[in-house]
Amino acid sequence: MSGSAEKKSWRWHGVVLAGVVVGMGTRALLQPWLADAVPFVLAFTALIAVQAVAGRAAAIWTVLGCVVWALIPSLHPHPSKLHVAIFFISALAVVFFLERFIGVSRPDAADDDTATPSEGSLWWLRVWIAMSLVLPVVFFCSIAWYTRGQTLQEGHARVDQAAAIVREHASRVIETNGVIVNFILDELGAQSAADIRAREEVLHRRLVQAVSEVEQIRSIWIWGEDGRALASNRLFPVPADLNVRDQDYLTVCKQRSDAWFVSSLAIGGTTGSEFFNVSRCRRSEDGGFLGVVAVALLPQYFTDFYRKMAETEPGLNVRLMRDDGTVLARYPAADAGGRQATLDADIFKLVKDNATSALSAEIAEQTNDAGPLVSLRRLAPYSVYVAASIDRAALMAQWQSRLVVLAAATFPAGLALAYVASVALRRASRELNAVRRLQEESEQRRRAEEALRHSQKLEALGQLTGGVAHDFNNLLMVVNTNAYLMGQLYPAVKDSKPLGAINRAVTAGTKLTRQLLAFSRRQALRPEAVLLQDSLPALSDLFRTTLGGSVQLSIELAADTHQLHVDPAELELALLNLVINARDAMPSGGQLVISSRNLERAELVAEGSTLSGTAVELVVADTGAGIPEAIRGRIFEPFFSTKAPGEGTGLGLSQVYGFCVQAKGEVVVKSIYGEGTSVVMRLPVDPATPVEAVPEDVLLSVPPLVARVLLVEDNPEVAEATCELIRALGCQVTHLGSADAAQPWLLSHHHSVDLVISDVIMPGQASGIDLAAMIRREYPSLAVLLVTGYTKELCRAIEEGIAVLPKPFGVETLQQAMQGALNKASRAVTHHE
Repeated sequence: MSGSAEKKSWRWHGVVLAGVVVGMGTRALLQPWLADAVPFVLAFTALIAVQAVAGRAAAIWTVLGCVVWALIPSLHPHPSKLHVAIFFISALAVVFFLERFIGVSRPDAADDDTATPSEGSLWWLRVWIAMSLVLPVVFFCSIAWYTRGQTLQEGHARVDQAAAIVREHASRVIETNGVIVNFILDELGAQSAADIRAREEVLHRRLVQAVSEVEQIRSIWIWGEDGRALASNRLFPVPADLNVRDQDYLTVCKQRSDAWFVSSLAIGGTTGSEFFNVSRCRRSEDGGFLGVVAVALLPQYFTDFYRKMAETEPGLNVRLMRDDGTVLARYPAADAGGRQATLDADIFKLVKDNATSALSAEIAEQTNDAGPLVSLRRLAPYSVYVAASIDRAALMAQWQSRLVVLAAATFPAGLALAYVASVALRRASRELNAVRRLQEESEQRRRAEEALRHSQKLEALGQLTGGVAHDFNNLLMVVNTNAYLMGQLYPAVKDSKPLGAINRAVTAGTKLTRQLLAFSRRQALRPEAVLLQDSLPALSDLFRTTLGGSVQLSIELAADTHQLHVDPAELELALLNLVINARDAMPSGGQLVISSRNLERAELVAEGSTLSGTAVELVVADTGAGIPEAIRGRIFEPFFSTKAPGEGTGLGLSQVYGFCVQAKGEVVVKSIYGEGTSVVMRLPVDPATPVEAVPEDVLLSVPPLVARVLLVEDNPEVAEATCELIRALGCQVTHLGSADAAQPWLLSHHHSVDLVISDVIMPGQASGIDLAAMIRREYPSLAVLLVTGYTKELCRAIEEGIAVLPKPFGVETLQQAMQGALNKASRAVTHHE
């Protein structure tokens, strides 16, 4: 455990150190280009990355490390204390902003239940990714624009400095030559040409000595007024036929007073090397022209100096030129018709535009944006200019190389931040999705638990009401049977009011128990063949009474609607529930339409139904408020209701759903909020169940039966009353108290019994259904009739074809059921034989 903690500590310190080094060290590498501008630009990037990797505490220590770095004098950059304070406050604000709004606070946040991301966190992370990609580009473009201008300014300064150096060099060289020329003029004075020739040897030695001490001088010549050579350091004696009367410097000197003149380039006849002359005329005391003293300078001397300058200043171009555009010396060498020629023409244009001795201009302003930077200087009083220029492409190449370094430091950092943000975004998205799934699962679990509680509540309530209804049915059975027997024994009281009141109370009690069993979903189903065309019109008065006068009822049933095999009481209850719901949905009045039609297989498929075969569609449509979309999936849930407390139980639509499912059908709700609701019940047609007419003689009279009956009933009072009723029908009856007792009794007495009437729920291991199943299996000729108040196993009995008679029942109903069971057993024996 301690080893893991130590390893984590070293990792934490390493992340902090790396953040400081990257944030400030990388900025120090950019010092030559950025100087002390934006000193903490990369520190913000580093601290964000550190916070994403190692947490808030590491980010704060990174901020402190960057501040300490900035305060150390030997480290770059050197921001002011005000900048340091602003960075410190801003950096802490960024750290707490990231923790508060983005959720970047510690690397183990994903494992902390308290660190739950939100939609706002995801939005900020997306903004972070965008800013991580956009800000480096903006920063790079800003710095690029700034450094471009700075590079051009530095280029101008370098060109001006180079031009100043070149001018100083040329001035000193030419001034040295001027000193020599002035010395020679002072030596000669106003001597005539003959006097000078007489002293030629002495002058030759002096001139040789002067040239030997100055390397840039090629030669010195003294020319007469007629252009003939009088003396030189090169030749002694000078040739008599050597004449320069056609040279420009002689012609200019004749026309001017004593001004200096710089000639154009010439090529020496003896050496073949280029030179140009710096000359001044000799005049008499009265101003007469006596000749010229000319010093020939070597252009190569200047070129060598310019080459050395260019070695320390890449891209430098230097030229020495006259005011008429004639170039005397240059570096690099001229290229015929190339860029140098173009540059010469541009510089000469500046000379012609009356450029001053301190002129600095950019040729691009007059030509194109790709032109060089030029600085021009005049060498007074020689009418000579020096021009220094730097190629803009060379400057831009240096600028671009700096941008490469800047890009290498900026874009990877931005991409790294974007990657960190994308990782955080994916992690936060996963966490948020996990939280959502957890919330959804929790909500589903809560709903399932709630439904389970409702189901358990309903189950408990069903058991309670079912048990009460069963016991109540037994009591009603005793009362009803004894009332009948009393009327048979005492005909005088058969039509009396007290006995009639007893019969009415039994009928009301029977309806009450049926309602209780319907509520508990444990009623004994009595599916019958039902024709809607016959049954629904009879219920119209009940429906109109329920709806009230403000709602119009319309029953539109197709004349050919097929018969259904359903429990009519359950169908009536389902329709009544729907009518009540429609009434509550139309408090201000409206219209309710109950309609039916037949649906064939193709129509069922088109409607998206899962039923097969033919079905009847029974629709209850209202013009009420409709059902909101948000709650349509819950309307069939038990106890779900939108009504005020006390105004509804939430079981109405649940009963409709249960009725349709028990009838092997389906129910669909179609609703448009604000316009109305249609509840569509699709119930399958059972063509195998015909509607059998009950003979009139059976309904009008109760003929005696001749049968031997075994009654299996655990309640003594119910058994005694039922035995008397069976005897009244003309049958012999034997009573047993349980199915467990009846099974061994039948083993030895089944030949002496024609019909077994058994209750369903009795004490012991076997129920009435188990007894009936055993009889059908072992004694198929023996008729069986079950009687019950309720049972959850009643569906199994009906599915197996066992006749069931619900309690309480009258003598007519008992007689019909007994006769039907005997007839069914007789048909089964005949079919078997």
